[in-house]
Amino acid sequence: MPTTVVGFRLGSDSQGRQVTAVLTQAGVLHRCNGPMGAAPKPTRKPSVPTPGDPHPVPRQAARLRKIHAELTEKGYGRVLVPPACVRLEVAEHPLHAHPYGPNAPAAHPELLEEFIGLAPSAARDLDEALHDFYVAIGLPTRPKHLIRAGRTPTALPSRVSGALRVLARGSAVTSPKRRSIGWRVTADDVRLHAGAGGVALSHDEVAGLQAALTAWLRLNPVPRSTAAPKG
Repeated sequence: MPTTVVGFRLGSDSQGRQVTAVLTQAGVLHRCNGPMGAAPKPTRKPSVPTPGDPHPVPRQAARLRKIHAELTEKGYGRVLVPPACVRLEVAEHPLHAHPYGPNAPAAHPELLEEFIGLAPSAARDLDEALHDFYVAIGLPTRPKHLIRAGRTPTALPSRVSGALRVLARGSAVTSPKRRSIGWRVTADDVRLHAGAGGVALSHDEVAGLQAALTAWLRLNPVPRSTAAPKG
């Protein structure tokens, strides 16, 4: 049965190495490393979603973003296969009920080979490819006009810029752990939690919360520190 995937291949001229990463619609993240120009040899155990995760594909997509950001920072600046969403004719190996140990999904070189052979050569942004991937497999998508770290049209407060860089790397911004009630923000969702339970907010709810918090901060500016009395 055909499967839809999203992925990319980056190379490092200085190291003579290349890395390919491909995420499937089942949430399995395949990766292979090797010399530039060599056939893909995937890692023996692909990364699989955490059992019971209600959002397995978005979580793995965040890992794909993180891999892309880390490779870029390490000097993998040559785009050998631009980020792309591709429908493959090769069938994906099925996931087991407990995808770890001896039952873990096997490496899938033919899946990677077909992705590399069918991926278009046109330059694409990873977020654009992920947007197409979400649409293709029927998942909710984020707005395509998302502002990315380092490309902001206007200056942002330092705390906002720092949080934006964290989200762009695929990491999360969370509330202090000392409280039982808190929040967790990723590039894909905003969650409020009380103890072990939690709920993800819709886009409208996030916008409403942001507006309310902005209004509260305007009414309650940071108090000036009291100057020490002169001796």
